[in-house]
Amino acid sequence: MRKYLLLITIFALVSCSGSKKLSNQNLAYLVAPGLNFIYPDYKVYNLKGDSCRVFFSVDASELLFMKADDSLGFMAEYGFTYELYRDYESKQLLDSGQVNFVLQQPTDSLSNATGYFDVHAPDSANYVLNILLTDFNRRQAVGSFITIDRTGQQSPDNFIAIDMRTGKPMVSSITDREERIRILTSENETRKLYVRYFKNRYGLTSPPFGNDMAKPLSYSSDGFQLLDVANREEYILDKPGIYHFQYDTMVKEGFTIFRFDEDFPKLTDAASLIESIRFLTTREEFDKISNSKNQKQAVDEFWLKMAGNRERARVLIRNYYSRVQLANRFFTSYLEGWKSDRGLIYIIFGPPNTIYRTNDSETWNYSQNYSYGPLNFTFDKLFNPFTNNDYKLRRSNYYEMPWYRAVDSWRDGRVVNENN
Repeated sequence: MRKYLLLITIFALVSCSGSKKLSNQNLAYLVAPGLNFIYPDYKVYNLKGDSCRVFFSVDASELLFMKADDSLGFMAEYGFTYELYRDYESKQLLDSGQVNFVLQQPTDSLSNATGYFDVHAPDSANYVLNILLTDFNRRQAVGSFITIDRTGQQSPDNFIAIDMRTGKPMVSSITDREERIRILTSENETRKLYVRYFKNRYGLTSPPFGNDMAKPLSYSSDGFQLLDVANREEYILDKPGIYHFQYDTMVKEGFTIFRFDEDFPKLTDAASLIESIRFLTTREEFDKISNSKNQKQAVDEFWLKMAGNRERARVLIRNYYSRVQLANRFFTSYLEGWKSDRGLIYIIFGPPNTIYRTNDSETWNYSQNYSYGPLNFTFDKLFNPFTNNDYKLRRSNYYEMPWYRAVDSWRDGRVVNENN
């Protein structure tokens, strides 16, 4: 009974949000570390007719299992409430609903809770879906916003990859290992698909002031293959990079899968650990660490030198690399999230107090006193055929002093915005 009362309460809260535009709602909770205990993946697949299917995947270890009756063992109970809007500027609710699921505790610690639900989206248009995933045993919920694209034949939502190891859909567009897949399409399965491969050639973004020195997105592919979808031809994601699937290479839109380094979203290799602290180091320090025979030890010594003692160094390392990992979860696009503009600001300054999102941009506000007043960062959404999660910071020389003060705080052994 308590589960259903909780669901009614949550659904009422979500429904109340429909009284104002999504662009007027503070979305900072989406990236708040203390409020995110589950990290679900979603994949939209357009169905023929007036609906689309939303596949989900949740790491089973992130759900709370509680003892049921003796015959069932430990069970997790969770559910989804959703609201469909035309865009972030609209407050007209187009569809809504809720679905519940029960999962018996798996014996495999790497198991995922998977499934799907259908959403009524009749028009050939773009939509925004507000989803709330509730763990009823924990009595907590996490929110997500995903886009639905029903505008054309090469919409990414007209494709879905099947993992041939499991026979199930690949819900995440990101993988950290070799995968053998087969592509399903909701359009014409008798046509062949073009697969274009792009190397991961993108490094860190630039500081928030001065010129943007980041390498621009390149559409020049490093590999090409024709895929026979009609005959269920399989494809192997055999190396890290970007895999773009299209009917027509004369346009840029299509379906994309990203393969990043092993253990993503974590950073475990020495090169990534070093690159991720570039903005905290001087050029001399960075070169010394990079050229060290034992690079991981050199990174540890860098943190110890800044912190002054091992206990404080552990606090710095835990907070810093936790932000790096969360940046990968929240802001990954065609490059890892920690390398992006939003990832950079998130790591150095911490989670913002407010986030307001429109169809074209996000604005972050930090209201804490950094001795220079509150800070606002605006990120413009870019057209990117590989992803709808690509945002570029509006750089300004105004950020130079706050930036260096924040970096100095880290170098003095203090976590910036530690309690947010």
